[in-house]
Amino acid sequence: MPVFIEEIQEKMEVERGEQNSGKSGVRLKVCSACNVKRDNLQVAPYFVCAYFSLETSKLRRICLKCFEEAENHQKVLVNLLSEHKSVISGPKKPKNEIEIVDLDADDGNAESDEELEQCQEEVELTEDVERFVESVMEKYQFSKQLQDASIHLRDKCAVAKEEMAKLDMSISVLENNICALRKELFEPYEPIICYVDSVDIDEEGKVSKHSTTLSSSAFLETGSSCRKARELPPVGEFIHKPIQVLQIVYAMKTSLLKPWVKGTIVKIKENTEMPYEVRFENAADKPSRTFPLKYLAYAKPSPVQFAVGARIIAQYVGEKYEMLEPLAYYAGIIAEEAKSLTQERYLVFFDQGYAQYCKHEQIMMVCHSSRDVWHDIYSKSRAFVSTYLKGYPERAMVKLQRGQTIKTELNGYWFRGRVDAVDGSLAKIYFPSEKRFEWIYRGSTRFRHLYDLLAKEEARKKQGTTRPTRPTHNMVLVHQKKNAPYVEYTGEQVDDSSKPLSPPLLAPQLPSASKENPIRAVARKSTSKVFKSPSVVSTHRRTREPDVDNYGRLNRQLNPFYQQIYFEPHQCDTYCVKEYLYVDGENKNVNPFSIPMRWGWARELAKQRHGERSVIVFYRAPCGRRMRNLGEVHRFLRITGSELGIDLFCFDSFVQCFKEFKPDIIYCQIKDISYGKENVRVSCVNSVDHQNPLSVDYCTERIPRKGVKMNLDPNFLICCDCTDDCQDKEKCQCWQLTINATARGRGGKINPNAGYEYRRLTQNLVTGVYECNSRCLCRKTCLNRVAQRPLHLRLQLFRTVKCGWGIRCLDDIPNGQFICVYVGELLTDQDANDDGTQFGDEYLADLNFIELIENQKDGYESECFQSDQQSSESQSSTSDDDWDESSDASGSKNYPSAKRGGKRGRLSKMSKLLSRTPVKPIDVDDDGQEDGQKNFTRTLYGPMEKCFVIDARNIGNIGRYFNHSCEPNIFVQNIFIDTQDLRFPWVGFFAQEFIRAGTELTWDYGYQIDSVPGKKLFCYCGAKNCRRRLL
Repeated sequence: MPVFIEEIQEKMEVERGEQNSGKSGVRLKVCSACNVKRDNLQVAPYFVCAYFSLETSKLRRICLKCFEEAENHQKVLVNLLSEHKSVISGPKKPKNEIEIVDLDADDGNAESDEELEQCQEEVELTEDVERFVESVMEKYQFSKQLQDASIHLRDKCAVAKEEMAKLDMSISVLENNICALRKELFEPYEPIICYVDSVDIDEEGKVSKHSTTLSSSAFLETGSSCRKARELPPVGEFIHKPIQVLQIVYAMKTSLLKPWVKGTIVKIKENTEMPYEVRFENAADKPSRTFPLKYLAYAKPSPVQFAVGARIIAQYVGEKYEMLEPLAYYAGIIAEEAKSLTQERYLVFFDQGYAQYCKHEQIMMVCHSSRDVWHDIYSKSRAFVSTYLKGYPERAMVKLQRGQTIKTELNGYWFRGRVDAVDGSLAKIYFPSEKRFEWIYRGSTRFRHLYDLLAKEEARKKQGTTRPTRPTHNMVLVHQKKNAPYVEYTGEQVDDSSKPLSPPLLAPQLPSASKENPIRAVARKSTSKVFKSPSVVSTHRRTREPDVDNYGRLNRQLNPFYQQIYFEPHQCDTYCVKEYLYVDGENKNVNPFSIPMRWGWARELAKQRHGERSVIVFYRAPCGRRMRNLGEVHRFLRITGSELGIDLFCFDSFVQCFKEFKPDIIYCQIKDISYGKENVRVSCVNSVDHQNPLSVDYCTERIPRKGVKMNLDPNFLICCDCTDDCQDKEKCQCWQLTINATARGRGGKINPNAGYEYRRLTQNLVTGVYECNSRCLCRKTCLNRVAQRPLHLRLQLFRTVKCGWGIRCLDDIPNGQFICVYVGELLTDQDANDDGTQFGDEYLADLNFIELIENQKDGYESECFQSDQQSSESQSSTSDDDWDESSDASGSKNYPSAKRGGKRGRLSKMSKLLSRTPVKPIDVDDDGQEDGQKNFTRTLYGPMEKCFVIDARNIGNIGRYFNHSCEPNIFVQNIFIDTQDLRFPWVGFFAQEFIRAGTELTWDYGYQIDSVPGKKLFCYCGAKNCRRRLL
């Protein structure tokens, strides 16, 4: 045996002897290898620790049995190494899967340290270390050992791969068997899809039959064929093949508005304008006719899909009331490519003005078309087709839903129509007075909503040639009624400035520019949004789809301050809250609705009896008295003199007072972007990237710039001397300002309940809110002091994916709750134009309160009246919101848009398409003056007076970060506090609905489309009824 091996064995024997001789005690300790208490333990050398996979950082003791096991294994490996055999093929070490904890290690720390020092040997190296290592590795052939180990591992890996392949095969077979079994199990229960007649359900729950949604077989395939996708040819460029003699074609027989008839090419002439001679079928006795190539069409379907703008002829599938021949071919263009949403059908605009969806096999390509295809189209359709193709894919279309009512043009008059069905870009309108149905393109100006919108756009463009200003944002036109028709812009969400702008869709004379619709150089938000709450409050809460930007978790916890309070009959006074003397301003940076519970109150939830599912909220005061509504709470607060605000209490069961939103991912964070200027911290997080928001000079008050003069002298303010927290609106002079101002609104009636309701505002008050001011004698707990109070809701600035920075709430917010105000620099109109053009207009907001009031006056809204119409034929126009079928015996009202002729009928065959020829609407005010001669209130402040603007670009508060949404959850309210000058209202934000913690807060900017020439701004709010464009 080599000397090296003998030395190792001798050393092992000596160590064992020393350990056995040095142990004379009987103390039991745990063996680090077998985890059994034994009396004769010894210190484990390194090779023993390696064998049992023990840590060597501290001393380990093992029993004699474990030591001999490790020693035998070591001898086997030494023999293999000395005989130059592969060590990896030797016996395997046991796997130590249990972590051993020496419970007696603390009993002999001193002894263990001494033993550890004895085990540490000092070896004196007399030779070079590297040479010694090389000689040992060469002597025992370590390179061959590594090679053998590599081969051994490769063999084991190959065996493992074969076993895994067999296992995958078994799993695949098992999955196939399970799928077959599942299919066999569920096949008898497969649902059968069919289409049945729809029904109408009114508010009372009565059900009545309705006509079929899609009556024509051309628009709907029933049964199993509807589930099968129609196969289309591949996408590619259509190659116009030359026409040959005896080739079958379609030719325009008489005119573009008549059907194209099938015929045969009998002769081809050269060097002539009409070289192709065609003989029509069923006309063998008549002479043949010659045609140019653009009046011929192939008789076979296209081998590739049609592109938008292709000149084609299509088979018209007409209803029985239509004037065109059913199944005949008429000239037109492709307006939409085939899509799965439209059952792989193309939208076709016929030259006659009709629109319909056609299958691929119902369309034939015209043999030749001009470079600008609209030059080949019938003259009255040419302007519309040109505008449509130049602006495609962006299109202004009316968003319609089945059952809605909308003003629609028919035979030159405005009628009330009902939406019977919507099929892609077409809508089936039913006219009750005419008892007829008609399919109309949703981008047609036959719909009054689109007609008015495009008319005002045209007026602004005309005005822009003489006076360049900024757009007025008329918030009255945006979502006046929920579930009402509105105009949306469809198409690609890309701002391509190189694409030519669409020319106006209305060629006829339109209303002249007015102060209501100016054209501007920059865009500004409107601070006078008119929000109409639904007349009937829904019993269920509106829920929003989860936003990818708001991914986080809601931390819910029970009330940690809850304690059982027992009520004893007594008369409440200041003694009831003696132990809980709350001082206004305490408990910052917490959920404000949890503050009462931190000061002795309890919020209890109870379920109603008799099987009702609604939950009732009660508040229990520190004295044990239970309160059922805000009125009782306010009375208690007044009696006890508590400084708790009434807005800290909420009886909405959906609001949870101890729930907080926390984002899952945070890349960068700022604890407070206001740096102590707000009453509570406004945190900032970024879960998208590592950017921080741009630096802004944070402020909480408006800062007038040079040229803006505000009268803030309190001596010019009307004030009150109330001592009951201004609870009696009839006695409070500030409340009376708010109430009397409602007479300036639509209808001219005074609303005695106008204003806040226990510091909450659930509905926008167009005529403004006048709060108590510094001259008033009421306390700071006054019910009419809301917007002047500091921020108390916990809001968070966060980074969105598509909309930059936004604001979300960290706690639940009830309906009507005050959020914050919008502050910044106050600019003049000219300064706002200059700064907006030079630095950007993203943070400009108009103080257009006066213009909003003027627009609300009766008779100011624009309606179409025929100047020479007989008074007996004229009918007063009402809004879509107020109309219902009971207002007319026939179920509709007609509004003349052209002078009536002697016989009712189609004034033009273009009545189906967009290019309608309406008369110029005339706006008449209460005094019989036309629009433009009205004396506006703003002119009383000066002949050159214009509305002022808030600029929050460089100086502002958290309100500057609110994003836009077409379905917002907060609304804007004009408020007068430090001045009652109508030109300088405060701008406050209030919750429009219950807002769940973690939801982004958004409002409607009120931008008007195309109000800024050459600028387009697309909307990415993701709302169900998104209008797709802001500018």
